[in-house]
Amino acid sequence: MDAARATVKKAGENVFLSQMEYRLLLMFMRNQGKVFTREEILSIVWEDSSQFLHRNTLTVYIKRLRQKLEDNPNEPEILKTIRETGYYIDR
Repeated sequence: MDAARATVKKAGENVFLSQMEYRLLLMFMRNQGKVFTREEILSIVWEDSSQFLHRNTLTVYIKRLRQKLEDNPNEPEILKTIRETGYYIDR
């Protein structure tokens, strides 16, 4: 990830991320190893955290990020989940 250029590469190839996917990844990369709860992520990444967000909205974005970044999204090695706690980047 090159934050200065707002680009992400995987195996030397550019990876297209939506604005929200990029914001999520940037938050995780700036805080590698820190576990974020769902509530923390929503308040940090969503500009208007007061707007209604379906409970699955964050889950969908995490899934999309894994599909784009992980070699095997079903067994993530980068963007990990701690059950009933939150998510973190392990790199």
